[in-house]
Amino acid sequence: MRLFIHGMQSSGATAFTRMLAERPGCVALVDIPNNFAAPRTATSLDFVAKAVITTAYPLATHVERFRPDRIVLFLRDPRDNYESLCTKPYRNYSGLLEEKFLLLEQLFSERQQFDAVIHYEDAVNPHPAVLADLARLGWPATPDWYQYTRSYNDIIGSLWAAEPALQHNMDIVFGNTRGTGLSDQFRDKPRKPETEALLEQLCPRLLAHYRAREGGPRP
Repeated sequence: MRLFIHGMQSSGATAFTRMLAERPGCVALVDIPNNFAAPRTATSLDFVAKAVITTAYPLATHVERFRPDRIVLFLRDPRDNYESLCTKPYRNYSGLLEEKFLLLEQLFSERQQFDAVIHYEDAVNPHPAVLADLARLGWPATPDWYQYTRSYNDIIGSLWAAEPALQHNMDIVFGNTRGTGLSDQFRDKPRKPETEALLEQLCPRLLAHYRAREGGPRP
């Protein structure tokens, strides 16, 4: 089983994938660096990988190389995502910040090509809908996975044992997953009116989607 997660930088997709790496016996590329495409690999072990949205490598390139069985689009409220990413030094890596939000809008508008769409706001807690999605995808998770018990050395060691060439062919990183588990501590970012106005131009459909979610029960 190969599972591929695709999301914006600063969306929480790395932390979510780190949680998925708790699956016993799996191989994980928790955060493919933005300047790399997903690798071609031969292992038959369960494998989860995540890549961010960039102008350098379209989704089709990652899919052709990694050959996933299932693909997940990972979303975060674009207002929070934008405010967070604006503070990061890598915001313009592998594409300008605004260009990447335009690509996010395109992927959202074509979301039927994904096997599941998972929202950060639901995924940071063991939400029943997210756990149901993961079970349907063939990667069933349990709430205890939200505490990172698998060591980083074990994740790297398992990856290199399964695919030794990756030691030399790509960088291995873990993004912002230094904590002990997946949590909602970064959910609510201060928002600026000018950010909302800009996102109405960059990703109007995604913004409307999140506005519709506000104040209502989680699906």
